[in-house]
Amino acid sequence: MEPKEAAIALLEEILMGGDENCKYINAMGVISANGIPALIKCMDRVEGRHSIVSVLLCCIKADRSCRNVIATRIDLPLVLELFHGGNDGLRGICVEFLSEIVQLNRRTICNKVLQRIKEEGAFSTMHAFLVYLQMAPMEQQLLIATLLLQLDLLVEPRKMSIYREEAIEALIEGLRRKDFLNFQIMASDALISLSGRLTSSGKSYNEELLLKIAGFDQPYNTVMKEEKLILHETESKETMEEDEKAAKSWEKRVAFVLCNHEKGSIFKVLEECLKSDSLEMAKSCLVLSTWLVHMLSRLPETGVRNAARKSLLDQFINVLLSSRNLEEKILATLALKSFIKDQGALEELGVYAKGIYKVLRKLKRNSVVVTDILKALMNLPSVNAMELWSCSEVVELGSCTNGEVLCLLHLNGRVLSSHADGTIKVWDAGKRVLRFIQEVREHTKAVTCLYVSSSGDKLYSGSLDKTIRVWTVKQEEIYCVQVHDVKEPVYHLIADPNVACFSSQGSGIKVYNWSGVPKHINFNKYVKCLAMSDNTLYCGCSGYSIQEVDLCKHTSSSFYSGAKKLLGKQTIYSLHIQGGLLFAGGSSVDGTAGKVFSISTKGVTGSLSTGFDIQCIAVSNDFLFTGTKCGTIEVWLKERVTRIAAIKMGGGGHTRITSLVLDANGDMLFAGSSDGKIQAWALE
Repeated sequence: MEPKEAAIALLEEILMGGDENCKYINAMGVISANGIPALIKCMDRVEGRHSIVSVLLCCIKADRSCRNVIATRIDLPLVLELFHGGNDGLRGICVEFLSEIVQLNRRTICNKVLQRIKEEGAFSTMHAFLVYLQMAPMEQQLLIATLLLQLDLLVEPRKMSIYREEAIEALIEGLRRKDFLNFQIMASDALISLSGRLTSSGKSYNEELLLKIAGFDQPYNTVMKEEKLILHETESKETMEEDEKAAKSWEKRVAFVLCNHEKGSIFKVLEECLKSDSLEMAKSCLVLSTWLVHMLSRLPETGVRNAARKSLLDQFINVLLSSRNLEEKILATLALKSFIKDQGALEELGVYAKGIYKVLRKLKRNSVVVTDILKALMNLPSVNAMELWSCSEVVELGSCTNGEVLCLLHLNGRVLSSHADGTIKVWDAGKRVLRFIQEVREHTKAVTCLYVSSSGDKLYSGSLDKTIRVWTVKQEEIYCVQVHDVKEPVYHLIADPNVACFSSQGSGIKVYNWSGVPKHINFNKYVKCLAMSDNTLYCGCSGYSIQEVDLCKHTSSSFYSGAKKLLGKQTIYSLHIQGGLLFAGGSSVDGTAGKVFSISTKGVTGSLSTGFDIQCIAVSNDFLFTGTKCGTIEVWLKERVTRIAAIKMGGGGHTRITSLVLDANGDMLFAGSSDGKIQAWALE
């Protein structure tokens, strides 16, 4: 035996001997001594080749990041030659080695390595792997099946492939092996890793990515922060974009073949796995099931979605209701979100609406997809929305000494209130209570309106003292930075750094460019409320009409005109814009006090049927809230414009609700009243 061969054999003995800690220390010694490139150069020697593969495999297990160097430099035909000519033990080492070097974090590079494995061997690699799959010991079956499936998926899976079918069947069979729990878990993890979402150490971050898609970013951000410290700074943006494109294409291929194998047989197997007594097994299968169901919504319909629903819908609901783990609950919401696109699944989900509604509401802050599920449930004809919605009063504050509450505004966890005596108050609303922070009294008369800039750092206030004030908003206080004398009382105000629009005693509105004299745009109607979208101002007016003003051209036109019999008698008191819709509330006529308009078409999309005049409106993603002059807040389904509940404000029927506002998440409703009270409710 030559010295080099003897040295390699001795190195193998050293690395394979001892406990795991010794193996790790010795392998790290090889890596730190830059031994990997030297070992790869020796692969052309037949004698000692198997020892080199064993040593390299030990190095990969000690430091997963070194697989990138090995994968790109090693002569793969020599490893394949070793596989073809070796005994079962040597074949097992070769399969494990090849499985490791294709677990790369770059999809484009991984595909190139797979292509080399597929094409560079002297014999048909895929055929050899298929034969070995039939006779391989159990611990090798998952590795060879995963490798074989990846080789098959290098081309689009348009036709039936014996390699693909046998590989998938072996992996699914692994999930069925209840008598071998560790083998089951390995099968599930192998299927998850097939998605190709791997870190530089070869660990799957599929779970973290799914959580990010659901709106829970923290685990993903932690993984990516670590990855950015490892990735080369020389990677160009174009390279990374190309790799992400390849990753998405690969992910779709894998999901497509797994979901469509034997008409979705994997879903039935996963149903049983999710019932496992092993928390580790159940969690792994939850990640796998969520990923497959999520991908189904992105794949062409082939008839397997029904199989997924029948097997998994109940299991996801069970996780949502019974799991104590936040991340597991969020994964379940992502899966349920994928199901709501299927009307049959949505109807089935509706059966559980009463049980899951409150759980979903609590998850709104953690998962963005919850809003879509809640909306879908609330708008199901088979679901009684009145049974689902509820609220609880959390605070009632009296500010009678400051007079009527004229306006409420929610901003970054704080509530601002303006009052008839000229004060503005700031409240901390971060913990479902209102904690007084600040009171300012710089206006000399009633502060009729508050408006905040889109950036959230500027507050505008209008008053009967004929001024508009501009305020800087800080964490614990506001302070006035500008005072503009506009010569007229300000009743309603909308403003930004470029312009302020307000209504006063006369007809029409005033447009003020923060200097000079405000420009009067007259349309012979008295304005009672304002709303703005882009460069268009909408004015709710007397005569139950809405005017729109082009702020670029300073021209006005009619957006909506009330029936002739109402002209001069009825009024629009409140306007609100959200999602391309204009919500208008006002006098109740013939049982209708409000309408919903499409801004683009100006058509009416819904009517608020109530006998109460609507004084103010607040809108969330799912609901409308309308305040009346008799102390009642009516609650409506936003999409169906159907009344589902009513909230009675303290003070009795003589209390007029002057202002309504929601917090950023739509979880808290705040109301101001004519008797100086502010009340808040937690929405369930």
